[in-house]
Amino acid sequence: MKLEFKHAFTDNCLYIKKENKRIALIILVHVNDTVIAGLQKLKIISFKNALIKDFEITDLSELKYMLSIMVIQNCANQLIYLNQSAYIHQILIWFGMQDANTVSIPLPVKHNLTLSQCLKTNNEKQAYKDYAKGIHYLSLVGPLLFAIQMQPNIQFAVGLVAQFSGNSGIAYSEATKRILHYLKNIVDLNLILGRHGKKAFDLVGWTDSNWAQNTDDCKLVGGFVFDVTGRSISWLSKKQSTVATSSVKAEYIASANATKEAVWLHILLHELDYSQTMATIIHVDNQGCIALANNPVSHSCAKHIDIQHHFICNRIEQGEVELHYVPTKDMLADIFTKALPCGAFERFHACLGVLNCF
Repeated sequence: MKLEFKHAFTDNCLYIKKENKRIALIILVHVNDTVIAGLQKLKIISFKNALIKDFEITDLSELKYMLSIMVIQNCANQLIYLNQSAYIHQILIWFGMQDANTVSIPLPVKHNLTLSQCLKTNNEKQAYKDYAKGIHYLSLVGPLLFAIQMQPNIQFAVGLVAQFSGNSGIAYSEATKRILHYLKNIVDLNLILGRHGKKAFDLVGWTDSNWAQNTDDCKLVGGFVFDVTGRSISWLSKKQSTVATSSVKAEYIASANATKEAVWLHILLHELDYSQTMATIIHVDNQGCIALANNPVSHSCAKHIDIQHHFICNRIEQGEVELHYVPTKDMLADIFTKALPCGAFERFHACLGVLNCF
């Protein structure tokens, strides 16, 4: 059977079919689950009928669930709501926390999670065993790692507790359970996709780092988020392998990683017929980083930076990205690099499009 789909360059699970140089159908495949999208319903029906001739398939009609994610399509407003409430409820039931109290933020601002709290003596290990009551630490963290795909607001907190999975202790388990208390509080929130107001179909990013806040190994956590039409489509919080010697270098490294994501998103959007004609603006809250990225030769602090991080300079020269300054109070990516006070945290996760819409 030949259906004339082209395998996307940017994603092994994405297949695209074009007619008259325009996209007719898009297919996303994950193991034995398939999502079909298209501008014309008749073409979708025709494609499914063609599949039925050669394969035994189950047609579930309009997409409602995919990988434990509930999908609600609002055709009138051209919006899609993604929700993991059923999955989160199941996690809470697994760990007997369905009736637990709620908290307003996943981690306290002045949390003290460090390697010094790892289990050392046999007495500490026995105390933790009695506390855990047979629940392995990884069984707590694992479901949360899956939940972050629709919950960008917990990505930093989950990334932090996941670092201690090799030798966990009571402090780490308490922090992990606090994230579950927070998820219970926001279980009905939705991640919204679709045009926000009259914003253009331009890719826009924010990137930040938390230099000198990790007392264990001094390695920074960098984060970024990108949106299209004002809706978040890609985000990351990641501990870097490099030790930054200044806040400028920390922001520079984080910006370089964000630029790599921007280049990949450029290619993906081009494959989906939404080519970016202007340079992608990436917001940074460090003026020194912007100066360094635009002219690294003139800065002595650039001499020791690994060549991989100078990737950003090349992309700026080619006009693919631009770094723009934004005050720290407006830095959306701040939520991916550190624990924030309640007011700032709630404002930022609302900006990410995590909202209660019903």
